[in-house]
Order: sequence, then C-alpha cells, then structure tokens
Amino acid sequence: MEVVTSRPRVLGWVRSAAILDGDWGTSIAYVLGIAFALGGPSSTFHLVMMLGLTTLVAVNYITICRLYPDGGGVYSSLRNRTRPMAVVAALMLAAGYIVTASLSVLEACHYFGLPYPVFSASLIIGGIGVLNLFGPRHAGTFALIISTLTLLALGTLAVFAFPDAVSNITIRPAEGGSLVNWSIFVGTILSISGIESISNMTSVMKDPAKDSRRAILAVLLKVSSLTLIVGFAMNTLPATVLGDHLDWMLRFLGEHYVGAWFGPVVGIAVGLLLISAGNTAINALMSLQFLMSADRELPPALSRLNRYGVPYHALGVAVGLPIIVLIIEGDVLGLASLYAIGVVGAILINIFSTGINRILKISLPVRVLMLVSAVVLFLIEVTIAIDKTPALVFALSVIAVGMTARTITLRRARRVSTAAAGEEAITTEEVAVRPAPPAHPIPAEGPRILVAVHDLSENLLRRVCEETKLQKSFLFVLNLRQLAVSGELPADITSGVRVHTEWIDRICSKYDIPYKVITGITPEVGYTIAEQAATLGVHKLILGTTKRSLVEQALRGDVIRTVSELLPDEIQLAIYRN
Repeated sequence: MEVVTSRPRVLGWVRSAAILDGDWGTSIAYVLGIAFALGGPSSTFHLVMMLGLTTLVAVNYITICRLYPDGGGVYSSLRNRTRPMAVVAALMLAAGYIVTASLSVLEACHYFGLPYPVFSASLIIGGIGVLNLFGPRHAGTFALIISTLTLLALGTLAVFAFPDAVSNITIRPAEGGSLVNWSIFVGTILSISGIESISNMTSVMKDPAKDSRRAILAVLLKVSSLTLIVGFAMNTLPATVLGDHLDWMLRFLGEHYVGAWFGPVVGIAVGLLLISAGNTAINALMSLQFLMSADRELPPALSRLNRYGVPYHALGVAVGLPIIVLIIEGDVLGLASLYAIGVVGAILINIFSTGINRILKISLPVRVLMLVSAVVLFLIEVTIAIDKTPALVFALSVIAVGMTARTITLRRARRVSTAAAGEEAITTEEVAVRPAPPAHPIPAEGPRILVAVHDLSENLLRRVCEETKLQKSFLFVLNLRQLAVSGELPADITSGVRVHTEWIDRICSKYDIPYKVITGITPEVGYTIAEQAATLGVHKLILGTTKRSLVEQALRGDVIRTVSELLPDEIQLAIYRN
C-alpha cells in the first residue's frame, strides 16, 4: 500500500489560536470559582502565581513547537527514543483528556443553567460522539467563531468590571504559611490546561515556529488579562454572595457588572466554548488511541475505521470514559483534582525529555529554563499525588489499564510474527497464489485520465474504462481511504487499515486498457486528489458524486468543492453520477 500524501500545511496562526483557545482559554470558566473556593479573599494571589506558572510553561512550549515542526506532542516527541516512557506519558495525557471532556461539558451545563447537570453533560458527550462518527472537517472555522463570540462577551465583562478591578488590586497570600499557600496554588493550576494541544498542531501549520509562537502568545495574553481583571473584580464582592456561584462565576459576574440580561449571554458564549473544549478533548483522545494502535502499542481494533474514516472503537472509548468519570465524580472541584495529575505529568515529561535531549539544538539559557520548569512541575506532581489520593488512584488506573493492553498487544504481535515465520517454509507449490495484475508502463506522452474511486464506485469505473478505451488514454485509478483524525499521523499509516483493489483490477482487465492503481490513506481527500492530478500530469480528472443529506454534507465537507478550488486550470474536471 502506498501513502500518497502527507497532511497539508493549511493552518495559520489565527485559526491555530482559535483552536488552542477552545481548550486552553476555557480555564477561566472554572478556575475563578475554584480559586475562590480554595483561597477565599486571597485567591488573587494564587491566580497571579498560577498565571506565572502558565507563562513559564507557555515559553517552554514555544520552544517545543519550534523543535518539532511535524508534531511535538509528548508521545510523538518520545516514541522514537523510548517507547515505554512514551506510552506512559501518552496514558497520563489520556487521563487528562478524559477529565477535560467531563469537566468542560459539566461546566457548560452549569453555565447554560441546565437541570441535572451530570445527566445533561452525559447526553451532550454522547451527542458529540455521534457527530464525530462523520468525521467533522470544519473544526477550525467553528472554533474561530466560538472563540470570537466568547472574546466579545468576556471583553465586555472586563470593560465593565475594570473600574472595580483596578481599585482592588490586592495580592496577599492566605494565612497559614507557605505550605498552605502552596497547596492552594497546586489546586488552582488549571490554566495550563490545553497547552499540550498546540504542539500536536504543528504538523498542519503553514509556518510551525512562527504560527505556534503567535498562537501561544495571543491566547496567553487573553487568558492572563481576562483572568486578572475579572479575578480582581470578583474579590470586591462579599464572600457570602460569591460562594453560591462557584460553578458559573463568569455568568454571575456578567449579571452583576453589566446587567441581568448579560448573564445568559455570557453563559451561552462560555458554554459553547466549553463544549468545544470537550469536543477537542474527545477528538484528541480518539486520535491518540489511533496513533498508538497504528504503532502497535495498543490493540489493533482501535485503528479500525468506519466508512467516514473515523476509528469508531477509539471514539467509543473516548466518549464512554468521560461519561463513566462523570457518573463517579460529578463535582467540579473533584474533577479538577483528577485532571491536574495527568496533564502536569505529561507536560513535565515533555519539557524534561526535550531539555535533556542533547541532539536538539537548544541554547544553554533555554535548556536551563526547561530543567527549572521541570523541577517546579515535578514538585507540583508530587504534591498532587500526596494530597489528592483519588487523583493518584485515577492516574495509576489509566496507566495500568493502558500498559496491560499494550502487553497483550505486544504478545499477540510476537505470536503472529512467529506463525508467519513458520509459514515461510511452505513452498509456493503448496498454496494457491492469485496472479498479480499486469504492469502497464506509463507512456511519456499521450492523454492521461485520473479517476478517484471508492468501494461503491464500480459503475463509475466501468464508464471511465469505456471512455479511456475510446480515447486510447492511460488510466490512473486513485483508490483512497479517508482518515478523519487530528494531530500527527502514525509512521505506518496503513497499519490495520485495508484498501481493497481486487475489484479495480478485475474491471480494468476486462476492458483491456493500460492502467495503474494508486492506493493510499489520507486525512484530506480533496487535497490528495488535486495533488495527484497535478503530479501525474493528467488532462482530465473524473469524480463521482452521490446524493447526500445536507446534514452529512455539512459535517463532512465537500470534496468536489475542495478539488475544484485546488485543481490547476489546465486539468479538466468532470463530475459523473455514481
């Protein structure tokens, strides 16, 4: 099987920032309430400390994105060096994704004011899973719209709250000493949530180093400024009033500072952003499972695709686990404690492993900064493990289940390899071998036709074969399988995925025409078709079309439109009904 393309670099810094904001930027929705619940009137001190840590981590990830332009997630950066550690780090990140989906959607239900928030959140997560069965293609556009709406709503709140905020800039630690303040600080570090997602997007950025830096700094500025302004303003209000609105603090502050009508506006805007974050986490968890399965680190069933290119078993796991976590722990503070240990552990491993990698070109000050950051994150991780026993149990459970699945997968792979080695002793006379299709040399000149097909395109292929025979052309048959996952693609993208070509050989041989079959798997079907048409120098490209529902077309995008926009003018585009 031939991989005919890589993922195109089409993501600029604005859309990258919007996608990042849909994960990282949501922290303000719940960190204010959590900070006040833990620190009371001293919460602004801990918010400032938290944003200092956030800035430190963001600076490190600017370096990581520059060093790994093809994907700098913790699993991707480690898998070529030490697979066991890469798997452990990925499982810690997976634990964070599970809780992110649960926490984000639960908070969205609070901001929407829905009854029975745990039940409502479970239904929404299930709905996200159903929508993702189609492999949505416009996540960047939707994220940009939602991010813009949220920025407008929170920006309006910040403007109205600014006078009270500047009159109450008090930064003082809580009473009880350093250990008490350190414990509160560790409980409010949720603003680093989502920063890992930017490193997985570098593989699709136009200019990974520049775009990732701009996206990180833009979201960091938004998160820091809004958190500080709204945080200072929050502490001007009586503690007895704030204590009743911890789960929807921004909505309450919108009602207080702007007006009763503005609270629902903030609730809808922030709620949509939180659901977008949940969707991002589910997609990231699904893609991580697919990547590890294709690398033969997890069971092969997790890389099986449906007709839309979605790894449906992996999607089922990515949807089911957050719902289970919600049923077990439906409190925001409890979920926050479960969340931190996995994400902090994954970020710690990524920064530390990058900082000690002498192969990478890193200046001494940057390397020292990475190691200092790793020490701080290690102390935070140890504190969480000691103070938050349920969080430690949760993280260890995810790692234990994942490593057990890995062990079983590796043992089965060894048995298959042993059986295959034994079968090599069988002579060719003892087995029936299907004859290979004839190899037709590609002519240097003459007309060439390219047709893109799939498993349901037999009628289309017959019509094209008739036309090819009449025009005495050379036929290229492009047989693609769609892959609807985000992030970096696996090294062996064809692992566990089948693209059948026997039916193509059967039909083309019947018409006795010269042809060549090109097979492959791609996350961007339209881009790949246009790329192959230009590379092969064909004079005509033929696509088949079927009648699809408006909902399906909206969810999956329009391949024909993408091809028509990218196809060179000298290539004729013909659309046939399948």
